[in-house]
Order: sequence, then structure tokens, then C-alpha cells
Amino acid sequence: MPNRPLSAIAGALLCLATAASCRGGPTAAAANCDAPGVTRNEVRVGLIYPDSGVFARTFTPTRAGIDARLGAVNAAGGVNGRKITYDWEDDQGRLDTNGVVARDLIETKNVFAIMEASPVSTGSADYLANLNVPVAGLAVEPAWSQHRNMFTVQYTSSAVDPRQSVTTFGKFVREQGGTRALMVLDPAGLGLTKTIAKQVQASLQSAGIPFTTAEADETPTAAQLDRIAQKLLSGGIDTLVSPMTIEGFAQIVAGTRQRGAQPKVILSGSQTVNGNLLRTYGAQLAGLTTYAARSVDPRDPAIAAYQANLTRYSPELQVQGDTLARIGYMTADMIVRGLQEAGPCPTRASFVSGLRAVKGYTAEGLTPAVDFDQDFGKLTACYPFIRVNAAGTGVETISDNYCGERITS
Repeated sequence: MPNRPLSAIAGALLCLATAASCRGGPTAAAANCDAPGVTRNEVRVGLIYPDSGVFARTFTPTRAGIDARLGAVNAAGGVNGRKITYDWEDDQGRLDTNGVVARDLIETKNVFAIMEASPVSTGSADYLANLNVPVAGLAVEPAWSQHRNMFTVQYTSSAVDPRQSVTTFGKFVREQGGTRALMVLDPAGLGLTKTIAKQVQASLQSAGIPFTTAEADETPTAAQLDRIAQKLLSGGIDTLVSPMTIEGFAQIVAGTRQRGAQPKVILSGSQTVNGNLLRTYGAQLAGLTTYAARSVDPRDPAIAAYQANLTRYSPELQVQGDTLARIGYMTADMIVRGLQEAGPCPTRASFVSGLRAVKGYTAEGLTPAVDFDQDFGKLTACYPFIRVNAAGTGVETISDNYCGERITS
């Protein structure tokens, strides 16, 4: 996957003072249109995310990112003279509720498109696909690689055919000196962690790295931490890997180190370690490496523009480096770009066909380039690898674009 193009960086610099995108302004006079949610002055979309339930704490920052991106584009005049507004619904992280609230947004609130920041978007995927409603968001389920009305900047392991994998993770572990791995799984992880685990295991096998498994709850018990530490200490295991959330895995890393285990390689497929975790665990997380998102470097013009918009439009967000906030920002940016591609009188069909044809999409420099057509439904082979520094005071970039190859078993 190519690196961010220089043109996107230049564009972010030009727009830094007012917004993260220059393309959001009133490029044409607003027309009277009859698509759902579209008026002369507004396009109304919907947001579905778990505002309550077990996933609420994890996904809440996505809304701050959405507010920042839409705040910026609306301040610049909207798209074709229309401001983008949204109604939101709480799906509680439940499949059935996700379907119910999606119907409410479409049939009662008459929204044009949907932003999904939820781990259970399968609950509404077929319904929205049948109506060709544009959907943008976080792809953590297979539905995202099955419906072409659904757009994402990256397919997670759980969103693609489980037979897909990449050599990337095994290659990385081997290069970091890992020779034998322990993978920690959460038995209550909605089935998503098991899918991710199989793909990471295939990647380890491609590099000739044997592995064993252990189980732990999202909030691990002392007994679970004892068992994990014992396996690390007695089994000749030098690598600790997990698809759990970063909050849960951080507890495991810190807890096993307190028990004397010192794995050489620690790899998580969750979001980047945030400031709250660093303040809580410090050097106990040293070396913990993630590959879900790029690091937040304020010297990067795209990151500087993103952070400026967060500060201006979402000041309530405590941790600007939160990966889910960036995902929310990029989700809203896909809505903006789709409306730009749909023209002055957007329809759902013109949005879907227009955005699907976009190549080299970078969300104003926040993600490696995406070809929405050619990359549809394919597991990403290149990732940014970011680790906690030795002092446990921050993160450092090992590689911004570390690549392997796609493999199918």
C-alpha cells in the first residue's frame, strides 16, 4: 500500500487555518433535490454506535472525531452549499438493536446515509444494502466485504473471508527476534477475536513460529494472569500476542510482567496505546506494539490539521491520540467525499457509484491510499507498527508502512 501522497500533505497545509479539507466549500449552488435527507441547505445522515453497554467506553471517541470533521466542512460552507448534520442512535452493542435503530433512522428520521461506529453493524447490513443506503465506518464484520454500499478505509481481519491472511505479522515477529508465541484470547469476544486469532496464527505459521493459546477475560482475574505468566516463564515462549482490546491486553502485559515474565515481542491488533494507559502502567507497557493505526505526530501536517479541528469542534475529547476518534473523523470524511462525488443533486446511487470509483483516497492524509473498488473486501497487507517506548512515556514508530504478502489457505 503506498504512502500518503505529497499532494494531500500540501492540501492539509493550505486548509489548516480553517478546516481539514478545501473541497468542502460551496462549489455549486444548492439545488432542490428529492433524495431522502437532502434539502436545499442540508444533508441529514445517521450515526449508529454503542452509547451504552459493554462497548460504550471504547467507541464513544468516534463521535468526537465525527463532530470535528463535520464541524470543519460545515464551517467551510458544507458540500455544494449544504451543511451535513446527523441524528444518532444507540445500538448498545447488540445485533438486534442495531437493526431496529437503523430502520428508525431510515424510515422515521429519513436520513440519506449511515455512519456505523459499531461492532455489530451486521444487524442492519442486509436491510441497508437492499435500499442501497450508503454506509461508512469501521469494518470489523464480514458484512463489510459483502455489500458494496458499505465503505471503509481498512478491513480488519474479522471483516474478510477467514481464509485470508497475510505474512505481515509473522514476518514482523521473526524480525523482532520472536521464536515462539503465546496468543491470549477472550472467550466472550463476540467471535471476532477467534477470527482474528486464526489469521494471526496463519501469519505466524508462515514465518515458522510455533504458538500456543491461553484465555483471559477483558478484565483478567489474578488466576488468569498467574497462568499466562507461568506459560511464558516455563514454556520457552518469547512472544505475547492478542486480538483483545488494548485496555484488556494492557492489564495482561502489566500483570504478567509484575509476575516476572519478560516477553521479547508483545503484539496487539487493537488501537494504539493511549495516554491514560501510559499514565496507569508506564514502563510496564514498554515494547507493546500495535498495528491498527499510525502514530499521532503533530509535525505531520495532516495530523496537525486533524488535531486543530478536534480542539475546535470536539474540545471534550481528553485523548487526541485515540484511534477511534480518528476512525470517526475518517468515517465522516468518507461521507463528505461521497457527497462531493455525487454531484450537486446527490442520490444514494450516485453517492455509492461515485465513491466506489475513487482511487488514492487518503482521508486528507490520515490513512494510506485506498482504492475503493480494487481494495474492496481484501485484507490489508501493510500496517503501521507503533510501540511503547522504553520509559513507558509515549509511543514511537517502528514502521509507518510495514508490508507482507496476502496468503490464502
